[in-house]
Amino acid sequence: MSKRLFTLCAVTSLLVSGAALGETTPKNVLGTWKTGIGEQPAPDGGTAYLQATTVFTEDAQDLIFEIFADPELQMPLFKYHSSGPWEALGPSSVVPGAMEVNMTNDFSRVEIFVDEPDIWAALNMADCPLQIGEAVEIKDCVDGPPFIVTDCMDMDLVMVDQEGQRLRYGGGDVDRCVTRSTEIGTDAYFKLD
Repeated sequence: MSKRLFTLCAVTSLLVSGAALGETTPKNVLGTWKTGIGEQPAPDGGTAYLQATTVFTEDAQDLIFEIFADPELQMPLFKYHSSGPWEALGPSSVVPGAMEVNMTNDFSRVEIFVDEPDIWAALNMADCPLQIGEAVEIKDCVDGPPFIVTDCMDMDLVMVDQEGQRLRYGGGDVDRCVTRSTEIGTDAYFKLD
């Protein structure tokens, strides 16, 4: 009797601790998430400062990158914004705690805040009809990295951890039009609401 009771308690304890670790679900990705300020090399050899925001609603997932010339984020250079529907497929069979998702872009837009043709050319946007203060669709004019604008279904992972306060996407260098990532990335978004 005591052996069965011990086994029952042990199994219950494992189940409860597994639930506490938590699986990422469609419900716990909903909301607005933001990264810290990251430093990136600028095309002119200087430093640019980047902050990313991702927003999950029941219908769409938005990804916004804002790039600045200063660490105080007072001198904006440009903003990239993509958005489209997403679909939760269920728990990842490869990455414990992660959820497989499919996402598509309805649009990918860039809004510039300074007139710097050399910077836009270095970012492969020389053929885009960029205008200060106007969001421009770049799907048909961007010519390579850092903007990988695709018309495919983006197969990815998303993981929410740290008691529901941190979100990360799939990592690794994979073509998400062809295959799903098998690891979680290091870029972390933190819950705002």
